[in-house]
Amino acid sequence: MKYIKLNNEIILIKNKYLFLKKINFGEIKIPDNLIIFLEKNILFIKSVNFEKKNEISFYKKILNIIYGANKLWESEIFISGIGYKFFLNDNKLFLNLGYSDTKSINIPNYIILELKKDRIIIKSIYKDKMGNFIKKIIQIKKFDPYKKKGIYLKNKIVLKKSSKKKQ
Repeated sequence: MKYIKLNNEIILIKNKYLFLKKINFGEIKIPDNLIIFLEKNILFIKSVNFEKKNEISFYKKILNIIYGANKLWESEIFISGIGYKFFLNDNKLFLNLGYSDTKSINIPNYIILELKKDRIIIKSIYKDKMGNFIKKIIQIKKFDPYKKKGIYLKNKIVLKKSSKKKQ
């Protein structure tokens, strides 16, 4: 059995969903093989069939959402290349990346985007869903180390490779 001591978070458990609110609002579906109950200020997580791995993974998800409810998870994506542009319209992110047409991605309601000159700052309550969204953006134009063009994460070390042409 795992437990989480809560400080000032507001928690509601209803219809196999766990709702969490502090500064931001988050929700997570409770799996069928877990029992969750709240006593005083402690949230208990217990597995029905005594599988520890499900218990631990759900425990980590709840901790990530608690962190996201306090301070949003944040990540940066850099776009480098001549003529590469991006802009927001309605609830879509449009990317001009050297293709004949602009690529567009729907932005989910749990993700907040800030656009700078050469980078996109992504904020979200959910760490795992934010990672999937970032992966979707990067797959449109992966970084090419020979040309030093493409989309890459902030914490990724980017080095330009030299070509091995004979002279």
